[in-house]
This record gives sequence, structure tokens and C-alpha cells, in this order.
Amino acid sequence: MEGRMKQGFASTERENVARVFALLLGLGYVAAGVIGFTITGFTGFVENTDETFLGFFDLNIFHNIVHLTIGAGLIIASRMSDVTITQGVLIGVGLFYLLAAVLGFLNYLQIISINTSLSFDNFFHLASGGAALIFGLIAVRQQEGSLRQTRGPTDPGGPADGAQPIEQRRGQWDREETYREESY
Repeated sequence: MEGRMKQGFASTERENVARVFALLLGLGYVAAGVIGFTITGFTGFVENTDETFLGFFDLNIFHNIVHLTIGAGLIIASRMSDVTITQGVLIGVGLFYLLAAVLGFLNYLQIISINTSLSFDNFFHLASGGAALIFGLIAVRQQEGSLRQTRGPTDPGGPADGAQPIEQRRGQWDREETYREESY
């Protein structure tokens, strides 16, 4: 039973939507950063520039660095062995971009050359941040559902048990000699 549970859990982790979305979003942001550098060059780090991508998205070097850094972080997170790290990074990036959108709409992002509250960047940050947050939460729910499916009806924490407080689960683990706090 334990082998089936571990095998089912590992295959479910590989198929988790967080990995795919983090990779795609990361590649998109890395591409945006690289393309941004081809437009801005490497002068004027936080200067308010008139340079744009596709005529809509405001750019400066700091903005490009932010996109490269977040994109690389998402790509790395998509390759992590523990899918919960990927989910957490995706949710964190989503919250970061939602905050960036709010600050942009309040016109507080001149440091990255977003000059107006109705800039296309703000709407893009809102959309990508919302999508990252939603996909991160969907992935958490997906993993939670897959864990329930890998447990049998008589397994601790299985469908028959329902939700249990941690103290109750520790007591059950101690009776079965499967939990030893000293080993951590």
C-alpha cells in the first residue's frame, strides 16, 4: 500500500498544473526582459524613458531586470522536486504582480518607467498576477485531491477519517510507530 501511495503521489506531483504554468509564465517574463534589453540597451537604470515594447509597454533597465529575475525564479521553481515550492512561488509571484498592478494604477511605479495609471503594463500585471495566483491555488487544490485519492479508506487521513487535528494524527502515528519527532 505504501509503495502505491508514494508512486501515486510522485506521478501526481509531476502532472501538477503549477509546474506547467510556472514554466510558461517564467519563459514569457524572461523573453520580455531580454526583448526589453534589446530596446533599452544598458544605459539609464531607473530613468523615466520613452522606450516601449510594441508601442504599449513602458521599459527601462530596472523593469527588464525585474522581468528577468522573476522569470528565472519561476523557471527554477517549475523544476523543483517538491511541487509545494512551485505552488508557493507561483502564488507569491501572483501576489507580487497584483501589488504592482495596484501601485501602477495609483501611479507609483515611475521607477520602472510606468508613467500613467492607465498604462498597458498595469493591466498586464493585473492579468498575469491574477492568473499566477489562480493557477497556484488550483494546483494546491489539485494536489490536495490527489493525496486523498492515493489513500485507502482505512489509511490514516484517508477518506473515512476526514480532517483530523495534528495531535490526533500524531497519536495515531505513534501507536503505529510511524512518527518519531526525534528523527527530524
